[in-house]
Order: sequence, then structure tokens, then C-alpha cells
Amino acid sequence: MNEFNEILEIILIEYWFISWPIILIGIIISHYFNKKRFKEEDILLNKMGFNRTTESLNLNLPSNTWRGIFSPYKNKNPITSDKHPHVLIYLRTESAGESGTYYTRILRLKSKTNKKFPKFFLRKEGILDKFRNDIDYRNNPEFSKKFFLKSLEKEENKLAVEKLFKNFSLQKKLLSNPLNIESNGNEMFYYWERVKFPIEELPKRISEVEFLHDNFFDV
Repeated sequence: MNEFNEILEIILIEYWFISWPIILIGIIISHYFNKKRFKEEDILLNKMGFNRTTESLNLNLPSNTWRGIFSPYKNKNPITSDKHPHVLIYLRTESAGESGTYYTRILRLKSKTNKKFPKFFLRKEGILDKFRNDIDYRNNPEFSKKFFLKSLEKEENKLAVEKLFKNFSLQKKLLSNPLNIESNGNEMFYYWERVKFPIEELPKRISEVEFLHDNFFDV
């Protein structure tokens, strides 16, 4: 691997007059096909009853502690539909330095009855999460081992979060189809971390999320 990097460095520096035009052409071609794909997606979205714009969104997930220019996250390309007025779908980009950029398609849902939700975030438990305090359930250690569940406010909110996820049917549903769920009190965010699912899957994903939202949270 080191030898390959050395060879690549030599090509880029000593033969820049050959390598850089090739890289530039590659970038132009990639941009062209991305733009073409975006237009094709828009046509499909319109046929399915959705509307997408290219505007940026000033949104933050409750679990995101990054703010302003230091945040690696950007939100853009909101998708809406008259059929699902309480649903907003958008794309989150995550700049990861040398690792590139990760994309996550997020569904934000509001209450149909102006209900307030407890504030929390739920994600698959990572290695570092094992050393952090979160909400566990003794009667379902499989769920507690699989997920990291964190209340974002003090005791009253924590009790509401514990009660919310104590539902065995909800735990079973999440174990069969793990995803991230977050709440800022007024809105719920549902997503599969670093998954930019195809536009063609949009109706299916909305159906899955709406089932969770309507049966376990917005009740």
C-alpha cells in the first residue's frame, strides 16, 4: 500500500501536466452524470406525487453537538408531498475528511395532533457507547445491548422516554429493522445511518416510518 501511494504521489507531482487534466476531466464527467441522475430522479418524484428543491436547510438533529461553520453536516434537497403534509425528507451530507463524504436520507415527521414528544435519541450502540450511561431495560437485555437510548433532559423527560420505549411491541419492531430515531420535542427524525436509499424506495420507507410514528409515538 505504501509503494502504491509513493507511485501515485510521483505521478501527481512529476507528471502533473498529464495527471491533472485527466483528474479534471473525470470530475467534469462525474458532475455531468450526477446532474443527469438528479433530473431523472426529479421526473420520477413528480410522477409519484413528490416535489424536491435544491435549497439548503437549517436543521440540526438533537444528537448533533456541532454548530455553525465547524459542523461537518449539511442538510439539503428537501422533498415534500401533499399526500404526506407532516413529512419532510431531506439529504444530510457528512464531511469525513480523507474518508470522503457520507450521505444519509432523513425523514422528519411532525405530530398530526400538535403533540409534544419527550426529547431523546436512539441509535445502534457503538463501542464507545458501552462506556456511557443510557437507558436500559432489564426485561429485554437484547434491546438494551443493541441500542443506545439517551434522554436529552432531566428526570421528568427521562421517565417519559423510559415509558415510551418500554413497549415490547416497539422494541420487537426496532430489533427486526434497526434505525435511528431522534426527537427535539416538536419533531421526530427517522433515518438509517449513512444510508442514502434510492428515490424508488421512498414510498416504502415512508410507510415503514409512518407505521412507527403513528402507532408508538404520535398516539
